[in-house]
Formats: sequence, C-alpha cells, structure tokens
Amino acid sequence: MSNELREAAAIVRNAAKIVVFTGAGISAESGIPTFRDEPEAHSGNDDTAGFWHRFPVEEFATWPGLIRSARQQPRRVVEFVHHVLAPIADARPNPAHHAISYLEQERSTTIVTQNIDGLHQAAGSVNVQELHGSIFEVVTRDRRPVRELDRAQLSRIAKRLERIRRGWLPIPRMLWAVRRWLGLGWRGLHLPNLVLFGDALCEPDWTRGLAAAEACDCLIQIGCSGVVLPAAMLPLAAKSNGARVIAIDPQPTEADIWLSGSAAQVTPQLVAAALSRQS
Repeated sequence: MSNELREAAAIVRNAAKIVVFTGAGISAESGIPTFRDEPEAHSGNDDTAGFWHRFPVEEFATWPGLIRSARQQPRRVVEFVHHVLAPIADARPNPAHHAISYLEQERSTTIVTQNIDGLHQAAGSVNVQELHGSIFEVVTRDRRPVRELDRAQLSRIAKRLERIRRGWLPIPRMLWAVRRWLGLGWRGLHLPNLVLFGDALCEPDWTRGLAAAEACDCLIQIGCSGVVLPAAMLPLAAKSNGARVIAIDPQPTEADIWLSGSAAQVTPQLVAAALSRQS
C-alpha cells in the first residue's frame, strides 16, 4: 500500500461526514464516453472521436440550438440523440460505483454527481444528488415529474434511433420513437430531466450537494475535470470549511492527496483500506 493510499484511507476512516463527488471519468470505465477528447486522441472509426466537434454545443447541447438543428439538419439530430442514449442504455456499474455504494452503507456519505447515467443508483447508492439531472427521468417544462424510464426502455429507444438515422423522414420517426421520453402528453410537453449548456443546475440537488460539501470532513473527487462550473466549486467549498480533499484520477489534480489511477481500480482499494479493521 502506498503512503498516499494509507493517508487517504485514514482520512476517510476518521471522517464523520463524507462527500463523494463524481464526474464523467468514473462512468468512462462503464463504456460511457466522456465526450471531452479531441479527434487526434482517437484512431480508426471511433464514433466518439471529437464529439463536440461533430456536434457543436451551440447547435446540439442547448434547447434553442437543438430545436433549430432539428429543422435544418434532422438526420444529425437523430444521430446526436442516438450517440448520447446508446452508451448509457448499455452501461452497467463498475467496481468504483459498487465501492461507493458500500462506503455509503458503512459511513455517513453523500454522493454528488455530474453524471446523468443512474449508475450510482444501479449499484445500490441511495443518497445521490444529480447536479445535471437524469436521462431516465421525464418531467414537464416546469420540472414536475411525469415518469421514470428504466434501462431496458432506454435501450429500446436507442435501437429504434439506430434504425431511424439510416432511413427516411428522420425527425417525425424520431419523435414517435422517443414519445415517452420527449413529446406531448396530457400534461403538455414532457422532456428528459437534463441540464443542457446554459441551464441552471438541478434543484434541490445543487443546494443539497453544496450544503453536504460545506459540512463534510472529507471529499473524495473521482473522475472530475474540475473545469465545469459551478459544480467545480464543491471541492473548494469543502476545503474552505476545513475538509480534506482526496482526488482519484489518472492525471494530476489539485487536492490534498492525489491517488493516481483509474476509478475502477483505485476506489475499491481506498474503500477497502478505509474500512478494514486491520488498517
């Protein structure tokens, strides 16, 4: 066991309140692309290469831009939605998600995530604050809940979109295929409970997540780029109130302790060391 892991385990073991703050990096090991890589970072026919180069944010990741693109380039909109849904529908929790769930069972732990994939809940976590919403939740325009989809339903939608993107009349057929996820119902327009670029973070999740960060003794940051605001304020809020910050990431990051490596490898090691009676 490295000195860094031993020190981090002691911090987690002695903490009264823990926040686990997760980003795209933890879900990448479940097969969900982070969508941050540049084209030159990929090779071959990788469909995730340069995602935001292929689908510019202003055209596909804001509600006004998406509506405009549906009129002007419908086939690309279908392709965009398929590329977002399909990996999430196929994803399963990895060892990092399961380790965090176990930690929550043994210690007072709040999970605050930027991810929309529901993998923490699938691994058994309960106290999860989803800053960017959930791809499985369907709400009205004023965020009132309509229904929740399961992963099998999402998978069926993704498979329909795969067929539609290669056929005729893509937008009408897409709207029919996703009608339980995005469309019109007896309560008016319903849509996925997602935060797109320029939107405010989900409430009450953001308020609860920030309060947990300000009150914790230890914040474990896993797979976060640290550049997405205001979510990136959470480690700073924790540290300014006296908490120790542990970062798990392959790349160096600003934290009290940096544990180098993948989320799926290092997170179970940290949790096991922190909860072991022999430590």
